[in-house]
Amino acid sequence: MELTLKLVSILLSGGILYVGYVARKVSGTWLTPACIWCVGWFFLTFIPLLVAFSVPVNPLAILYILVMSVVFSIPVFGTKWKNIKVATHAEDSSPFDSALLRVSFYIFACVSAVALTVHLSIQGVTLSALSTNFFETSSALIVDRYTESTVENIFAQISNISTYVTVGLGGLVFPGYRTLLGKLRILSLAMAPSLALMTIAGAKGTIFLCIAIFYGGYLVRRLRAGDNRLIDIATISRASLGFAVLLPFVTISFMSRGLYEDAAMVELSSSLYRNFVSYSSAHIYAFSDWFSWYIGFDSHVFYASDEMTGGFFTFMSLFKALGSTKVVPPGYYDEYFQYSWFLQTNIYTIFRGLITDFSLAGSVVFMYLAGFASNLIFVSLMRNGRASWSVAFYVVFCGFVYTSFLISILVWSSMYPTFGIIGVLLLVNNERFARRANRQSTPAVATS
Repeated sequence: MELTLKLVSILLSGGILYVGYVARKVSGTWLTPACIWCVGWFFLTFIPLLVAFSVPVNPLAILYILVMSVVFSIPVFGTKWKNIKVATHAEDSSPFDSALLRVSFYIFACVSAVALTVHLSIQGVTLSALSTNFFETSSALIVDRYTESTVENIFAQISNISTYVTVGLGGLVFPGYRTLLGKLRILSLAMAPSLALMTIAGAKGTIFLCIAIFYGGYLVRRLRAGDNRLIDIATISRASLGFAVLLPFVTISFMSRGLYEDAAMVELSSSLYRNFVSYSSAHIYAFSDWFSWYIGFDSHVFYASDEMTGGFFTFMSLFKALGSTKVVPPGYYDEYFQYSWFLQTNIYTIFRGLITDFSLAGSVVFMYLAGFASNLIFVSLMRNGRASWSVAFYVVFCGFVYTSFLISILVWSSMYPTFGIIGVLLLVNNERFARRANRQSTPAVATS
């Protein structure tokens, strides 16, 4: 019975990818928000269903995600794509290759690195401590983060915002560098702060969010070059190389969670296996268990019953800015889903928050409206070769898709200034580019 349910769930996961494929056939491009969402959630369901194959899952939870993907994609089918002409840029005259954006990238990269250094220094981290007692120092930072004992300071927020702006700009300017050295420099500077934060403070989510935002900028350049592919062989090979580079740092991050104290190789290997499986796959099984409880089926965990929260778990940072005093645990949810010895998490995906906020039917309505707005903004991005705010939205949207396996990206206040800063920089850059183009196209007036 469990095998049948698992196979049905895998089939439904494949249905999410099929929805994205149909959306691509209708729109002519894989770069629509609907396609990105469907491809993203195909991987976010399919990989966990295979990696933790022995763990039972409720197919109705996967069906719900499939329905949400269909609803999000509906606006694609109501758009007259044949009437939309994509505004492309000549390879040698892209406004993204301007001095303003490149200099801004380097400035924000420096600000991010300096602010992160100051933040860590305020927490008591020193080069001496990292070099002599790395795992103890890192473990203490992780404990402080999860117990909310971190010393609050403005440099942490400056570092976060600057890091996200840096990777967003990095994705936009990256293709303009023709040499391997130039590309490696951009990639290294863009990822260095989040890589350091993951290694030292165990914040793995930041590096992967940065990769998603960076790739969002890169996809904008693809669109402007007339390339409608979401991924290709070159992207897969580079991603494989990048994963090989990241793997040791991720392992160190897991080791800092107390695993360095495991002396026996067997115990260490088991602990690392548990962490890798839980981080990559547990979200689907946790959501499945919560969803089963929500619709009245049997569940492994008894969950707290919340009244409809009206958007709090989707727009938490806005609610707090407006004065909400609702207490939220460090991991957003107190309940930990656990199966056997190798799967444990309190990550329940964006969908638990949406359902808690708006009810089951309300979450479907919300998803349709989000899909409608995203598709409308993407159409504007396609048509306008000098788009600014729609580009900024698209870059942040790619981060939204990644974080949806955790929770809504809008629970973090840093996303709003990230969107605003990238949008303003692009607006100023496009105005400068337009004025320069007008001067070059205006013929000189003869004087006597």
